[in-house]
Amino acid sequence: MSGEALHQTVVVVVHGPVGPAGPRAAGLYDAAVLRPHPEEPSPHPDAVGAVVVAHLDPDVEPRPEEWFDVPVVAYRVEERVQMPGPDRLPAAAVVQCSFVRRLPPLTRAEFAAHWNDVHAPLVPVHHPGVVRYVQHVVMEPLTPDAPEVDGIAQLSFATTDDFRDRYYDSEAGRALVGADVATFIDRPRGWRIHAQQTRIPA
Repeated sequence: MSGEALHQTVVVVVHGPVGPAGPRAAGLYDAAVLRPHPEEPSPHPDAVGAVVVAHLDPDVEPRPEEWFDVPVVAYRVEERVQMPGPDRLPAAAVVQCSFVRRLPPLTRAEFAAHWNDVHAPLVPVHHPGVVRYVQHVVMEPLTPDAPEVDGIAQLSFATTDDFRDRYYDSEAGRALVGADVATFIDRPRGWRIHAQQTRIPA
């Protein structure tokens, strides 16, 4: 939906639990709540209870620190849906949500261009289990203590088997994707969470 003025997108890292009602946000259009997956442990920070991707009316000033009763960090992003897939995933789905930093020699514009033009076309070829792929290019932090982040990726798999067994098409594909990642992403400075997704409103 990038390039349209239908809504704005905010990604919130919630340092605590998120109830079933989701964020209490003025002008909320809808939201995806990504909670840690019970069957797929991930190396996300212990404090992270959920990641929320919220779509808001374009004329609303987002105040994510007021949406929850626990601390948050948040970013305004440009959402790039690379593989549309289903918005509403089955309960068994796994969403890998990765917070990434660019390599220091690259500008933010260079990072975003490579991610979109070079890396994105590799995903449908070499990640056969992926049913939906979304890039969020970080435009600005919305909370003062937000760690620096350049991009937030969502790779969605319909089942845990797809995530475990169909992440790559082959060892050659794994090597090719890894080689490309090494040209623009500083992996040690990022983190990821394997999550179950629920939509608000359901």
